[in-house]
Amino acid sequence: MWGGWGRVLFVPVLEDGCARVTSSGAPAGRLRVSCSPGKPVVLALAGELDAGTVLLVVRAVGAALDRCPAPRVLLLDLAEVHFLGAAGVRVLCEAADHAAALSARLRIVTGGNPVVSRALLLTGANRVLDSYPDRAAALSAGDGSEFLRLTAEMWNS
Repeated sequence: MWGGWGRVLFVPVLEDGCARVTSSGAPAGRLRVSCSPGKPVVLALAGELDAGTVLLVVRAVGAALDRCPAPRVLLLDLAEVHFLGAAGVRVLCEAADHAAALSARLRIVTGGNPVVSRALLLTGANRVLDSYPDRAAALSAGDGSEFLRLTAEMWNS
């Protein structure tokens, strides 16, 4: 599913390496995606994440992961999402798989949002997604390189 969507859609990428997407094709204001360039890249979503807006997330995540150099970690901040439908949960799982295929980690920031936390809990996605209560926790988790270094050190000793 992801591969087809990520290759077909055109997303303008600006000088800072971030895509600017709006809810064109969906009713105005349903979902806003903003990008903070840097390490890691942070995509902040605000509004409704459902079947009518999931392509915005696909475009934004695809554009962020296509940067050169590709980020090792991508934060998806859902603190301002006020509706998360089943299609939205599915695209979050697909985005995590797509990131993993590119050797990147997708981290979900719930921001203590009860709408997001409940949707992830009810669907069981909270067990498979790398989720954090706030940006600080997600940022302090690192990029996994220290874990890999320690694992290699233990394996080789």
